[in-house]
Amino acid sequence: MPRPPLVLETWGKIRRTTVGGKPTAVAYFRDSDGVTRKMQRQGSTPAAAERALVAALRDRVTPTVEAITRESTLDELASEWLNEIEKQGKAVATLARYRSTVRAHINAHVGGVRIREATAPRLQRLVDRVAEKSGPSQARMLGVVLVGMMSLAVRYGAVPSSTAAELRLPERQRVAVRAPKVNEVHALRRALRVYDAAPAHRDGSVRDLADFGDVLLGTGCRPGEALALRWDDVDLEDGWITIEGTVTRVAGVGLIRQEAPKSEASRRKLALPRFVLDALVRRRVNAYCEWVFPSAVGTLRWPENVRQQWNSALRGTAVEWMTPKDCRKAVATVLGVEDAREQLGHSPESNVTSRHYVEKPLERPDQAARLEVFANENGE
Repeated sequence: MPRPPLVLETWGKIRRTTVGGKPTAVAYFRDSDGVTRKMQRQGSTPAAAERALVAALRDRVTPTVEAITRESTLDELASEWLNEIEKQGKAVATLARYRSTVRAHINAHVGGVRIREATAPRLQRLVDRVAEKSGPSQARMLGVVLVGMMSLAVRYGAVPSSTAAELRLPERQRVAVRAPKVNEVHALRRALRVYDAAPAHRDGSVRDLADFGDVLLGTGCRPGEALALRWDDVDLEDGWITIEGTVTRVAGVGLIRQEAPKSEASRRKLALPRFVLDALVRRRVNAYCEWVFPSAVGTLRWPENVRQQWNSALRGTAVEWMTPKDCRKAVATVLGVEDAREQLGHSPESNVTSRHYVEKPLERPDQAARLEVFANENGE
């Protein structure tokens, strides 16, 4: 009866012998491809040779076609993970942030570390160092990348479990939401109209912040989504716009319209209030390209330029603190959490709307009469 094969990725009895006059330890190892291979190591003594062989057996790299093994470096693992993320169709901007994080913190500091050496303490030290030198947001993004990378290593069988799963990341500072009140929104619209009416500092400079602000206030869309709007996305007859893209910067290319919004939940069709519809009808009459909010030469408009104009328009006013994003907070607070989640394009499973967009009132509903039930019969 033939001897049963070794269990995959295990070795048999270690035998001590002498090869070329040197103490040698020999064993057979069954690799994960099912092939049993002879391994041997030498040492100054038989015990030293056996210790060297045991270490080699533990670190055994199976010669298969797998792209990632425990001997692969974190550079190689990161590259494979980014390729996988790209194939999944992640947003261009998200992929760009991941690549930037890999270059700045993985490749630069631990790129040559092998997967088997990427212990939880070593990864935690990296996160802590990035938090100290580059800030907590960079450290949190690094944590996201490391969790993804080490999960991929687990799927390849390079490690039995993820050493990034229990990383301690810097906590986000909770800041109370400040949403513009209705009277502040009115002041904002006045300030934007005043800015648009003033002479431009440069010939050909576009002055249309009032219309841009109205679209943000009347839809709750993101600034990048508004800048990506094409006239094909606007139904002036029935009063709808469809959000199907956003603007983003691609390294080596420049500004593009990403043919998908931030998330699948962000793809939505929104009814237009009358004041927004009126603004878009006026713009359509004078449109000179496919974009609703183009640059002076008919190309996509850089969000940075719009923010600079916005800051200039509000400088010295009572609403100087407001940014384009605050328009989304105004919309969310007026609509309430449930309706705002749909309008703003947040996932139903997330609590982003309530945590970051809807202002919590300090004064709660008057429940005093209902709580009188606790008073005793004598009113004491």
